[in-house]
Amino acid sequence: MPDPVGLFDLDDTLIRRRQVFERWAVEFSAEHQVPLEWLLKTDPAYSSRRTEFFELVKATFGVRPDVPELHAQYRRRMPELVEPDPQVCALLTGLRQAGWRLGVVTNGMVDNQTSKLRRAGLYDLIDTVVISDAVEIRKPDARIFHHALTRLGAEPGRHVVMVGDSLENDIAGAHRVGLTTVWVSHGLALPGTALRPHHTIRTVNEAAALLMERKA
Repeated sequence: MPDPVGLFDLDDTLIRRRQVFERWAVEFSAEHQVPLEWLLKTDPAYSSRRTEFFELVKATFGVRPDVPELHAQYRRRMPELVEPDPQVCALLTGLRQAGWRLGVVTNGMVDNQTSKLRRAGLYDLIDTVVISDAVEIRKPDARIFHHALTRLGAEPGRHVVMVGDSLENDIAGAHRVGLTTVWVSHGLALPGTALRPHHTIRTVNEAAALLMERKA
């Protein structure tokens, strides 16, 4: 049987993006007098549309500077607010010691995503990192998963596990490639119309027991 391979999403899977955003929002609210509650409430709908988010912030509250600079400041600051999670570090370390080959497959910009991984203490625990900005392919496109597997010297199959929080980008995308899927639900119920993942866990830390059991 081929050696097991674990692919992980980054934001809201290995890194708690919402917690990092909350730290940023506290700072931004104090500096620009934008209500913190508004920032936290508005964020989820624009989590992958940051330019539109800052356009809305500026239109609603008239903050300065202009939108491109607000976005640039955000991109610089967010990775700086990432903090290591000892449990996630232990998860990846344990999997590597058990013979798993590990990869990260993430949508985002190279500088941001790489900085987050380094700040979180995860970069050196991963065998390969595939970032959409670098390969010009975004999840859920099947090609980005194939790209990661090629780098790891692996073939698609159920011995490859994709762990992520997005039912569309991570779960549906990996299903199309024939991978085993693990949905990080954060306690949310599975929508009735959603493609069903093979496994569901509340947080990424629960992946350790599940993946070690597969290895055994």
